[in-house]
Amino acid sequence: MDFIDVKYINLISPNLKKFKKVKINLFNFRCPICGDSKKNKNKCRGYFYQIKNNTNYKCHNCGVNISFNNFLKKIYPET
Repeated sequence: MDFIDVKYINLISPNLKKFKKVKINLFNFRCPICGDSKKNKNKCRGYFYQIKNNTNYKCHNCGVNISFNNFLKKIYPET
């Protein structure tokens, strides 16, 4: 992940529920699009991950798979 992506991930991380850094280029949190499980508030299926030089977002609950830039535009346009 490049420095700019990490900077913006750190800026929005307080707004993402259950946010945690899993590995150096992998972050996990509750999906802000679908809200994850309604029954279990501890399930976190949203991920920021790196493929080649691109940072992407993937939710294993609702199936959203977009670039980090598009995630910012859609969820946090003010950022």
